[in-house]
Amino acid sequence: MSDSYQAETRISLDDVHYGPLCPGETELRLLGDVRGKSVLELACGAAQNSIALSKWGASVTALDSSANQLSKARALTIQESVDVELIRGDAERLSIFRDGRFDIVLSCFGWEFIPDLALCFRECARLLRTDGLLVVCTVHPLTAFEWDEKEGGLIVTDYFNPPVEVWEEQTLVDGQAPLTFFRTIEEMFGLLLASELCVDRIVEPFPYNPDEIGQGKTMTPYSSPFWEQQYKRLSRVPFSIVYLARKP
Repeated sequence: MSDSYQAETRISLDDVHYGPLCPGETELRLLGDVRGKSVLELACGAAQNSIALSKWGASVTALDSSANQLSKARALTIQESVDVELIRGDAERLSIFRDGRFDIVLSCFGWEFIPDLALCFRECARLLRTDGLLVVCTVHPLTAFEWDEKEGGLIVTDYFNPPVEVWEEQTLVDGQAPLTFFRTIEEMFGLLLASELCVDRIVEPFPYNPDEIGQGKTMTPYSSPFWEQQYKRLSRVPFSIVYLARKP
């Protein structure tokens, strides 16, 4: 899906995104000063976040399983004249990196595609230095449920057992259709604590009205015509949730 995704979605190369139509790092300030910090971005896609972080003075490594996405990332790093180390790999298997290598590990909308998130979080904790920051930006569990346009509300059938989304329209990979895993807030919180990380904060970003984007200081690093049409839902039910966890 990378070709259509990159073509249809407007993703900033100058800010880190945390949700469709939502404010980015420039406004939310979740990462702090990244100058001189060593950063790993998992499931980086075309590495737009990594490029922005590199411009801000971070030393960035970006990993993704898609050769096509990394090809687009390579072209963008050349276009923007930044140095980002691009690696093709699996976010559950990070043994190529030594213990305590990074100050920050983050992914924005990659965690929901990882089957064994407990293993991934343990690996992330291993890679972080003391007081290092893990940024888990992922789909909100309520995103799993259908929106009733007529009623203007969400149809939540069973929050405690959210469905797994099967991407049936996508090409099979090794005989398996791509999957999206929706996890409750309690499950995510528990997985982070089990990885011996301390959760500092949970953020549910609120979107800008698309009619106001681009006017004055109202800017979003992530948008598309599709998301603009979804504003009513996005303004009532959070699409994304961000967990900030530190290694004690």
